Amino acid sequence: MRFNRGINLGLSALVFVLLLWTGFQLSQHKLIWIDESFSQHVSVDHPSYLDIFTLNFPDGNKCPLFYVGQKLVSNIFSFHYPDLPKEASFDLPDRKAQIIMRLLPNLYMSLGLALIFYYFARVFSIQAAVFALVTALVSPMVWMYWVEARPYSLWFLLTTIQLLLYCSMVHDPKSKAARHMPWVHLLLVFTTPAAILQIWIIGIMLLLKGDSPLFQKRGLSPFIWNILLPTVVFLFYYLLVPEFKIKTFFFLTILFDAVMPEHLFIYVVYALIAWVLFLREKRTFSNAFFLLIFLLFLSSGCLIMAIHLFTPHFQFGFFDRYLIFLVPADILMFSLAAVDLWRWSRGNVWLNMNIIILLGGLTVIRGLMTYRAILGSALYLH
Repeated sequence: MRFNRGINLGLSALVFVLLLWTGFQLSQHKLIWIDESFSQHVSVDHPSYLDIFTLNFPDGNKCPLFYVGQKLVSNIFSFHYPDLPKEASFDLPDRKAQIIMRLLPNLYMSLGLALIFYYFARVFSIQAAVFALVTALVSPMVWMYWVEARPYSLWFLLTTIQLLLYCSMVHDPKSKAARHMPWVHLLLVFTTPAAILQIWIIGIMLLLKGDSPLFQKRGLSPFIWNILLPTVVFLFYYLLVPEFKIKTFFFLTILFDAVMPEHLFIYVVYALIAWVLFLREKRTFSNAFFLLIFLLFLSSGCLIMAIHLFTPHFQFGFFDRYLIFLVPADILMFSLAAVDLWRWSRGNVWLNMNIIILLGGLTVIRGLMTYRAILGSALYLH
């Protein structure tokens, strides 16, 4: 079932409000932990706006976008975190801080999830939109970092926008989505230097695609604005900021936190079926293009971990949150594959029902596993 644009916007707005309310409730039940309090104290409260833009604050990630937003919210509410906690203080109750410090992170994650819903409702159907939203909501990383007052939910949102813009350009070559991509890439690189890999992946894919009217008329502009300028910004932050040494300890555990492992089996099946159909009918299919994007994102995540696999004299461990950009890619890949698998099997009722049972069953099982993991960690039980 597909609705017109107005109804889709209304439903998506309702989904956004419900997600925002959910995040508000989560904020009040999750204690402030040391990374959040440290960032608020030394990277938001004490430095001025000029200090943040000129890297004059002691944080490992000095890209300014997240901290400027946090400082703006803090100024609006006249909020300052009381004091820097002691090293051993990991979880601290502070209801006011839990709400104010997490307003923007909640907004970022809620908006990212609502945009996924809107895109699938607009391009495919309301059933596909609901499935995509449920797929997102069973991801453990979504719940772990939904309301954390760190840049992760902002990174999630911008990656989601980046991937949805690319999908829009593929599904509709006449789309004007290309004109928004340079702004998203700049926002990404002003959020974290680690976004440079995904910027290059999408930037190069856009150049190779190049059938958008916007690209055909602009010469070297797509390369300059989508790749070169973000790379210059990346080099500025990467070369001027002291590098912390980190080490990867649990490669597969971290990877499977970001990319749900049962999805990989579905992707293999999906790729084989798409290949067989391509050989038989000699034409490409609607969503198979995203397989390459997902594989490139997955490879970039593995590369990042592999680089830090044998780091000597490390200061910190490599955590799953450093791969949160893989989460939107996994959500979209699984949802797009599900749409195609359902479409391809519509002519065979038995096969169609089994695909629905398989995809629905995997989603339910993942939801139960995520619920158990969140419950076991007592993340929102305070």
